[in-house]
Amino acid sequence: MVFTTLATAVFGVSITINLYLLAFSAFSGSVSSTEGVERTVLVAGDAKETVAVIPVSGMILSRTADRFEQLISAVEKDSNVKALVVDIDTPGGAVTASDEIHARIERFRKNFPNKPVVVSMGGLATSGGYYIACTGDYVFAQPTTLTGNIGVILPRYNFSKLANSYGIEEVTVSSPEGGFKNAGSPFAPIDPKDNKYLQGLIDDAYGRFKDVVNTGRKGKLTDKIDKIANGKVYTAHEAKSLGLVDELGYPTDAYDKAAALAHLSNKQVVKYDRQPGLLESLVGGQAKSGLPERSAGGGTTINGINVNVGSDLLDELNRPRLMYLWRGQ
Repeated sequence: MVFTTLATAVFGVSITINLYLLAFSAFSGSVSSTEGVERTVLVAGDAKETVAVIPVSGMILSRTADRFEQLISAVEKDSNVKALVVDIDTPGGAVTASDEIHARIERFRKNFPNKPVVVSMGGLATSGGYYIACTGDYVFAQPTTLTGNIGVILPRYNFSKLANSYGIEEVTVSSPEGGFKNAGSPFAPIDPKDNKYLQGLIDDAYGRFKDVVNTGRKGKLTDKIDKIANGKVYTAHEAKSLGLVDELGYPTDAYDKAAALAHLSNKQVVKYDRQPGLLESLVGGQAKSGLPERSAGGGTTINGINVNVGSDLLDELNRPRLMYLWRGQ
C-alpha cells in the first residue's frame, strides 16, 4: 500500500513536470538554449544575419558583470552574429562591475571591428549605466529615458553621536598608529583627515569616468566634460543636446541601426539571456537581472510587502565600495 501511494505521487510529479515543459515549449516562442544561455528570436529573418541583443538591467553588481561575460562570450562564438545591441535599463551600481562590463564591450569591439555595437537605453541608463553605454558606436535613448548622472558616490553613515548618547565608544585598534586603516568608521567622530583621504579615492574614480566618456563620445560632446559631468541626471532631449546620445528612438530603431551599420539586408534579431534552471522556472524563481538569488526563508513583511533578500545580496550591498549609482528617490 505504501509503495503504491509513493509510486502514484512520483508519477504525479513526473506528469506535472512534463506538462509544464510542454506548455513552456508551446508558449515561449522561438527559444533555444545551450551552455546556460537562452536565445529568443525577437525578429525573424536570415539566421546568417543575426543582430544579438544583450540586456543589462537592475543594479550593476559583480554578478551582473559575470552574467554579461557569459552572454557576450556566447555571442562571440556565434559566427552568424554580425552586430550587437546592448539593451540598458539600470540606475548604475558598483564602480568595478561597471568598468568590467565596459572593458568587455571594448574587447568585443577590438576583436570584432566589423561588428558594430549599438546601445539602446530604457527607462534608466544613469551613472554606471551610462558608463557602459558610452562605449557603443551609436547610442539611442528613448524619449522618456533618464541618463547621465556622471559622478561617483561612496555611501557613508556616521552613528557616533547616537552611539555616544548610549555610552558606546569606538575603541578599534589599528596599525599603523594614526594611519587610515579605520578611516570612515561609522562609530568614530568624523575626521577631516579621513574625509580628505576618502575624497581622493572618489576623485580618482571620477577622473576615470570622465576619461571613459571623453573617449567614447570623442568629437560628439557639445560642452566640456567638467560641465557635463556634474552628477546631474539628464532627460533624453538634454542628453542628445549635450552629445551624450546620438538619437532618440526605441529598441526596434537600435536593431535597424545595428543592421544598417553591419550592411544587413534581412536581419534576424536574437536576444541572449541567462537560462533559468528547471526549478526556477517551476517556482517562478530568480529574475534575470544578474542579482544574487533570494534566500529560502520567508522574508520580512514591510507595509504589507514581503521582502526576501538573500545573505549574498546583503553582503554585496553592505561592503564599502565606490559606486557609479544614481540614488534618486
